[in-house]
Amino acid sequence: MPQSFSLRKLVNIKNPNSIYVYAVVVGLLCGVASMGFSYILSLLESFFNSLHTQTAEKTETIVQKISFAAQNPSTCLIVLFLPAFGGLIAGLIIHFFCKDASGTGTDEMIYAFHYKEGRIDTKIPFFKALATLFTLPTGGSGGKEGPISLIGAGIGVFVSNILKTGARARRTLLLAGTAAGLGSVFRSPLGGALTAAEMVYRHDIESDALIPCFISSVTAYLIYIGYAGAESAFHITTPQAFHANEIVFYLLLGGLCFAFGYLLIKGFKDTRTFFDKIRVPKWLKPAIGGLLTGAIAILFFSISGTGNDYLSYVINGHFPDYFPIEGAIAIVLSCLAIAFLKIVASTLTIGSGGSAGIFGPSLFIGAMLGAAVGTFAQLILPNQQVSIASFMVIGMGAFYAGVAQAPVAGIVMIIEMSGNYSLLPPIIIVSVFTFLLSRKISFYKNQVDNRFKSPAHSYNMRNDVLEGTSLNDFFPEFRVLATANKNWTLADLLNNSFETHASDFAVVDDDWNYLGMISLRNVVVNKQDRNHTIINYVEKVPAVNSDESMSKALNIILEHDIDKVAVIEGDKYVGYVRYRDIFEAYNTKVKQI
Repeated sequence: MPQSFSLRKLVNIKNPNSIYVYAVVVGLLCGVASMGFSYILSLLESFFNSLHTQTAEKTETIVQKISFAAQNPSTCLIVLFLPAFGGLIAGLIIHFFCKDASGTGTDEMIYAFHYKEGRIDTKIPFFKALATLFTLPTGGSGGKEGPISLIGAGIGVFVSNILKTGARARRTLLLAGTAAGLGSVFRSPLGGALTAAEMVYRHDIESDALIPCFISSVTAYLIYIGYAGAESAFHITTPQAFHANEIVFYLLLGGLCFAFGYLLIKGFKDTRTFFDKIRVPKWLKPAIGGLLTGAIAILFFSISGTGNDYLSYVINGHFPDYFPIEGAIAIVLSCLAIAFLKIVASTLTIGSGGSAGIFGPSLFIGAMLGAAVGTFAQLILPNQQVSIASFMVIGMGAFYAGVAQAPVAGIVMIIEMSGNYSLLPPIIIVSVFTFLLSRKISFYKNQVDNRFKSPAHSYNMRNDVLEGTSLNDFFPEFRVLATANKNWTLADLLNNSFETHASDFAVVDDDWNYLGMISLRNVVVNKQDRNHTIINYVEKVPAVNSDESMSKALNIILEHDIDKVAVIEGDKYVGYVRYRDIFEAYNTKVKQI
């Protein structure tokens, strides 16, 4: 057989065109995985909702109820304790099987892209999905995009591991899997691809992976709609219209999206800090967060779960009749209150260590803000047919654009999910306005500004700059916070890791002689091992002299898969330089050239 038709060459990932073939493979696998995840999630949601309806009074739909306490005490108890039960199961899964399965999942994917050469432990997506399947159906507040994007990313990495690809191809397939998961579940193939390529940066897009993301996302979408149908995620029946004199209200909506986005990000950080400090077992913390979420859901049941049913109900003009007072102002205040309580519930669910995404809550909060501003616009412009549904759709896109620093993704994703392209002009205006206001905030802490600041693009760095610049040129002093003494126990190291938020430590003796590195990412700490001294786990990683080049420091980091390198002067340890420190120094040097 001619060599050009050999099977070996066909599956060779080094062939530039083969990455597109494997993007199709990733899309096929992700489409099937998305179907399975969505099907099981739907079954569990139906089961747990039946527990409510079996004890609640008969009503048109469960999402119409806000105050259960005044109607049925039994339902009140179920709404209160069911999220705690889901949080408890999720906490046990995370604590005993996979500690990396907590949180949103998206930030973990971003970190893997930038700092781990696209490597993800393939068990993480499975346990992430399992924990989420107990968090959301029981009433925990969050979204399903974090787990499904991590599942997709895991599939992309799994395919790359089978093919034994390099780091560059593995990162591309990781993003292709993420795009496939998002594009299929939200029935937004274009938006899923753009979101995956944009969310890894604050002010850039991963253009190298864009075409594979498109291919995998469309492939997964075609598989998924065979199960779920091709109808838009939020089908809008009310007429849509865009009037120029509404622009001031759209800008008001953008300002509200920024303000509430700031509350969400700060609330999440504060909640996570609070739960980190309370002295209870980690597996119990998601249950406490679930209990507090359930307490809120007793009064406002619409904030529990994904909230998609409630959004679909309200977005088509069916405002519930349970507001405490009547009138437009009452609706405005109630929508703002529900948006705020959704923030509280989501930060409690995720910040306590539970498993759920933030995209779903972003849609809910943005939609409620849009409903508030749209109702207010109706009050001010009584002779004009103001479409509240339009404001809700625009609020969805603008809010996510702000908190995720992803304006293009927010615009396209929401337009596809709503199926209404006539709203493209106002959603661009509001999303960009919110994005500009939110330039200094982002929910995803592992985002970097652009490709030039990402370790993923170290191959694009000018070697002459790295070789010609010594560490002393940029670092008059070196960090020492993540430094461990050889006599520490693993328990000491874990406690210090919690305080410093570091995973890799330089190890020294009592005289500050450098001994090597220890990485908690490579050490499994069992309960019986916590009193072992860390010297038994130290890896012999070379150090770099302070007068040597940044290139040598970077090569040591890349070769040994660590996030920092030890710096010595003579025989003595003086500190360390982090991965990101080198890139920041490099960018500063390049600007001076």
